[in-house]
Amino acid sequence: MWGKVQTVGTITEFINKEATLGTSASFNGLLDWALHPVERTKEIGANVAYDNIGPYLDIVCMISYPIASVMITMAGLLYIVSFKEKSISWLTKTSIAYVFIQLLPMLTKAALQLLIT
Repeated sequence: MWGKVQTVGTITEFINKEATLGTSASFNGLLDWALHPVERTKEIGANVAYDNIGPYLDIVCMISYPIASVMITMAGLLYIVSFKEKSISWLTKTSIAYVFIQLLPMLTKAALQLLIT
């Protein structure tokens, strides 16, 4: 089963010569924009702004995990060495900061949606 190769067709069979490149806008979307141009433009602008900010937020979210892991490990070592209050403070601040950073894309999207209303 795993070593067998089975040909199902050629590339030209999968390419539809009658298909057009690109798609046209739906009439409902065009009609909605024509009836409510300001609201639709604001919504599109907010989506474009978030699409531009989104990759940077993703990078921050990915970087936050290793940094938080190191900080929590250091707090655990401080707890072992009997700096209990300092370690609890580090654990609390790191946990809150990590959760906030993970929620940052959602909060940004919500803030942009509030700005357009």
